[in-house]
Amino acid sequence: MPFILLHYPIAYITHKISNKLSLPALITSSFIPDLEHILFTLMAKEPRRGLILHSLFGAASLGLLLSILLTTHLYPVVISFLFKLDKGMVQENCRFSIWLILSCLIGVISHVIIDSLHHEFNPLLFPFLKESFNALILFGDWILANQVVHLVFTALTALILIYELRKGTSGFWKRLLIC
Repeated sequence: MPFILLHYPIAYITHKISNKLSLPALITSSFIPDLEHILFTLMAKEPRRGLILHSLFGAASLGLLLSILLTTHLYPVVISFLFKLDKGMVQENCRFSIWLILSCLIGVISHVIIDSLHHEFNPLLFPFLKESFNALILFGDWILANQVVHLVFTALTALILIYELRKGTSGFWKRLLIC
């Protein structure tokens, strides 16, 4: 998904289903596979379609490790600074635990699965299969699937924002980013 923020609704909805899962870990890990694209852009390299982090193996190994590290060390610093949230409260919700690990695994795998529904190239089974695994592409048409998935996730994001704003602006960022 080119606009990585559209992966947020899965993190939010998953956390609402099981509030034992860490929302910060779900959010962070749902963006991890797209670090490949950011890295290639920063290196001024030709855009790549998706590498190890967009495979189930890569997501469950390297993606999980990166998710845990970024959630426990970077997320509290960045989120408390950008959204003026209490750093201690953010850190408390980013503590290393089995629930954080499970949250990271769910988030990173969900990203890979969602992308496999609508991307032109899906290295889902890399390194065992180097070709694109396209069996999950919706409608058998990645262009149509891409439009539908973007529309659905944009709508979900809008609904989440409306839902949370109806509760009031007090604690808005905490509800969206911490718990």
